[in-house]
Amino acid sequence: MKHVLTKRRRRRTGVIAAGTAAAVVLALGLASPAAGAATSWPQFGNGPAHSGVNASETAISAATVGNLTLRYSASLPGTSDGPPVYQPGVVTPSGTRDLLFVTTKSGWIVALDASTGSTIWSHQNGPGGCTINNDGSTPCYTTSSPAIDPAATFVYSYGLDGRVHKYRIGDGSEVKTAPWPELTTTKPFDEKSSPALTIATVNGTSYLYAANGGYPGDRGDYQGHVTTINLATGAQKVFNTLCSDKTIHFTTTASTDCPQVQSAVWARPSVDYDAATNRIYFATGNGTFDGVHNWGDSVLALNPDGSGAGGGPVDSYTPLNQDQLNSSDRDLGSTAPEIVTAPAGSTVVNLGVQGGKDAKLRLLNLSNLSGQGGPGHQGGELSPINVPQGGTVLTQPAAWVDPATKTSWVFVANGNGISALKVVLGTGSKPQLAQGWTSTSAGTSPIIAGGVLFYLTNGGARALNPTTGQVLWSDPSGTVGLHWQSPIVVNGALFYADGSGHLRAFTLPTASRVAGADRYATSAALSASTFSPGVQVAYIASGTGFADALSGSAAAGKGGGPVLLVTPTGIPSSVAAELTRLRPTSIVVLGGTGAVSDGVRAQLAKYASGGATSVSRIAGTDRYDTSARISKSAFAPSNPVAYVASGEDFPDALSGGALAAGSKNGGPVLLVTHDAIPASITTELGRLKPANIVVLGGTGAVSTTVEQQLAGFATRGAAGVTRIEGTDRYGTSAAVANTFTPGASVAYVAVGTSFADGLAAASAAGHVNAPVLLVTTHSIPAAIADALTKLQPTAIIVVGGTGAVDNSVQQALGAYVH
Repeated sequence: MKHVLTKRRRRRTGVIAAGTAAAVVLALGLASPAAGAATSWPQFGNGPAHSGVNASETAISAATVGNLTLRYSASLPGTSDGPPVYQPGVVTPSGTRDLLFVTTKSGWIVALDASTGSTIWSHQNGPGGCTINNDGSTPCYTTSSPAIDPAATFVYSYGLDGRVHKYRIGDGSEVKTAPWPELTTTKPFDEKSSPALTIATVNGTSYLYAANGGYPGDRGDYQGHVTTINLATGAQKVFNTLCSDKTIHFTTTASTDCPQVQSAVWARPSVDYDAATNRIYFATGNGTFDGVHNWGDSVLALNPDGSGAGGGPVDSYTPLNQDQLNSSDRDLGSTAPEIVTAPAGSTVVNLGVQGGKDAKLRLLNLSNLSGQGGPGHQGGELSPINVPQGGTVLTQPAAWVDPATKTSWVFVANGNGISALKVVLGTGSKPQLAQGWTSTSAGTSPIIAGGVLFYLTNGGARALNPTTGQVLWSDPSGTVGLHWQSPIVVNGALFYADGSGHLRAFTLPTASRVAGADRYATSAALSASTFSPGVQVAYIASGTGFADALSGSAAAGKGGGPVLLVTPTGIPSSVAAELTRLRPTSIVVLGGTGAVSDGVRAQLAKYASGGATSVSRIAGTDRYDTSARISKSAFAPSNPVAYVASGEDFPDALSGGALAAGSKNGGPVLLVTHDAIPASITTELGRLKPANIVVLGGTGAVSTTVEQQLAGFATRGAAGVTRIEGTDRYGTSAAVANTFTPGASVAYVAVGTSFADGLAAASAAGHVNAPVLLVTTHSIPAAIADALTKLQPTAIIVVGGTGAVDNSVQQALGAYVH
């Protein structure tokens, strides 16, 4: 039979094309992509289900991905044939670092500084004297990748001595107390570890899974198997896909070996853990199948501790044509089952997608793999289809649910291209796969981060719109020798190992920019970069007068929608396009007909999913009354806090709007004059009865007289009234920013001399609990610089074009990104 050799050769010819490696660039002057950030990527596919999704990514999005640039290309002590893993905030002898870890084919485990690519520590285990099939000439190798334990204390890596090694994550010291390093094969010369290591935590117990198969050419005495290690005790269980009644590591001695050979476990993720069924799943390659103790070309389910039942798995799926697959080298196990989300109303709740070398995709019921109850049966797959782009599947799909539509997607890349498929309901509410889009750009295992699809191709790295396939960004770096390498995206950075012994990092410019052709287009761009379609509400305000939008930003934060700017008599095309994309449930117009005409209000009806009846207006007799009415519409009595700002000048309310719009300290923004509280505001404060009132700005904006009068409306009295102020608008902006917890994921920056851009920014910033800081067109005021230093944002977004905040300021802001 032909097995691994053709797997590897076919994949190389199908995926790899000649390319030119990018030149190495220095990291001098570039900020860390995510120092101290909370998000990790601890194993292949970013979790034990290996979905390939990072839903926590906020810096990289469809709006910003086009700005990715090569940060560095770091040399490795050999080629890594899998993705790196990532852990932020690791204490090392040289300080706290964000670390990347890779396993190389020659058995190195390398820890690198994610910011610079410099090596922090490294170790090699093998190949030593290990040669493939003991031929004496070809060194053993691995295509495995490492895994980080849930406590971020240890990183695990496969060594060419046939063992999994355990290292302290910060200094690389190896744990050698028995039973570590843990045995996974006694025959590393015949049994290659191809897949990634996997870690799953079940009921408080963490298990590590390592899988072994054979080397190219399918020669030698190998039996595919999965070793499950209890990380708390070090105890392990072995499941052999051939002679499964023998739960031992086979040796070359007949009495402790299996007469059957092959049936490798060699797909990229080793095993998948499904929390819904509380089982692990994996697929096997070509080999003998009898449905009793031999399980070639099958999908197998085990208990999380690695145990089966009755000398076999707890459940199994085997195609009816298994014998044909085996004889024609069409391994089912060239890929592992991918756990996918079933659509609402599906008759099958727990679903997996299984590919293979036969160019088929099969939906499987993970609760009953064959549909016949228990292991040993053949057939029973749900709605099998051909791979849309054709070709064998030797990669791992990605599974993603679009948060906007709740549509379940599967993305499959191979040597013929990439395809996107939806999981939909068919006849009788039976789930099935429906083709979405395809591309002929061949590639490796895809991932999703920040709502963007990433994968490596024969033309370099690519980023696509996952629902349309539109290319959002690409870079030709690192295509030489590409095989099973795949990317990760975390904390504003894209990382991958290339085929020539380098690890590449791409990051956004140190401060990115969201801008449109004018203030209206900028408000639309901010909305597009922040809010998903189907928001509950969108607020519409005048782009020529700012008072109404100042109070509206807090209400928008409460409602979870944007503030979009219009002219008094028309809806700019950029805003119309954004409203079409958003399709909000309701639309609220802020201000009277002098600010936004009734004609504009009537036009807005076609953009609200509820039609004309869901478009309303909040307006008062003046800006103060409108402010009070906006507050009443959004905030219930006894809201913990209310914010008070000048209605005669707007920079203080602009900075405070983001604070008021945030979920943590959210409250209304109420406008007053310098010397008095308008009657409409006193009425609203009497209704609200807030415990605390925060005055935004100094006494030049809101007098001490007003501050003293406010004590009568705070339930805590004078003790409940505080003031956030600076020596000027920039100082006040900095003081507001200082109320945010350091380590914010993002900070927004807008010009402090014109207010239109900052108005829209306040609702966007509030949505992610981020501050808005004010700068001049050509400089960063000292107070703002100090605030950014304390804030330590992992990303900075400049709002507005270069006429508002020039490129020199954008570049200088990069020094404050951590």
